[in-house]
Amino acid sequence: MLARRYEAPTLEEALALVRQDLGPDALVLYTRERPAPRWRRWWDPGGVEVIAMPCHAGRFDPPVAVRWRSAPPIRVRAGRPRRVAFIGPTGAGKTTTIAKLACEFSLRGWRVHLVAGDTYRVGAPRQLQEYARALDVPVHPVSALEEDLASADLVLIDLPGVHPAMPDRIQAVGAMMERARLHEVHLVISATCAAPVLEAVQEGLAVLRPSRVVLTHLDEVDAGQVRSALTALRLPLSYITYGPNVPGYIATARSRAAARWLGDPCSSA
Repeated sequence: MLARRYEAPTLEEALALVRQDLGPDALVLYTRERPAPRWRRWWDPGGVEVIAMPCHAGRFDPPVAVRWRSAPPIRVRAGRPRRVAFIGPTGAGKTTTIAKLACEFSLRGWRVHLVAGDTYRVGAPRQLQEYARALDVPVHPVSALEEDLASADLVLIDLPGVHPAMPDRIQAVGAMMERARLHEVHLVISATCAAPVLEAVQEGLAVLRPSRVVLTHLDEVDAGQVRSALTALRLPLSYITYGPNVPGYIATARSRAAARWLGDPCSSA
C-alpha cells in the first residue's frame, strides 16, 4: 500500500512527519481533524490526520495513457428526493461506499435516508444500521422502497451482492429495483479484481442497467493494478474509494484526488 496515514496534534506537526518520512515532495491526499471521543477528551484533545504518498509512486505517473470516462457525482436538489441504488458483487464495498456518501451529504446539510436492501448477506442490515446510528441518519427496511420517503433529499439503497453466475439473485435484485423507482444505479467493483473479472461483472450485470461505476479498494493495489482496472471499465466512473474508514477516503471521479490516484480521464460522460 503506497498511501500512509499520519496523526499529530496540529497540521504543521503532521506535515512535518510526512516530509520526514516521504520527503519534501510528498503528495498529500487527504487531511481532516480528528476529534477525540467525549469520554476521553479530558486527556486526549484530538488532533489532525493526514493521508500522503511519495511523489514517485507509479500511480501518479503512469507510463502508458489509460482511457477512462468520468461521470458526474450524485446531484441533490431541494424538494426533489433522489433515489440512488448500489449494486455489485459481495465484498466490493457497497455498504462502506454508501456510508461514506451518507456522511458527505449529511455534512453538507442534506437529509439522507438509507435503505437496507441486502437481505441475503448475514449481518448486512446490522452493519448499515450501525453506520446510520453513527451518522444520525434514518435507515429503512427494503419494504420502504414502495413508499415516498418524501422527508428525504437523498435515499441511498444498499442492494444484495450479486454476480453474473447468480441468475436467480439478479432477478430478485431487479425486482427490488423496479419497485424503488430509481434515478441512478451505481455498479460497485473492486480494483483488486483482475481485468477479465471486472469485464465479466459489467457485462453480466448490464441487465440491471447501471449507468456508472464506483471503483473501490484503490489503497490495496499497486499502480499496475489500477491501470488494469481502468482499462476494464465499460461504464463512466463516478467515485473512487481508497480506504475503509468513514468518513473520508472517497472522491468524485472529476476531483483532484481522483486525478492523483488514476490520472486524468480522456473523456467525460
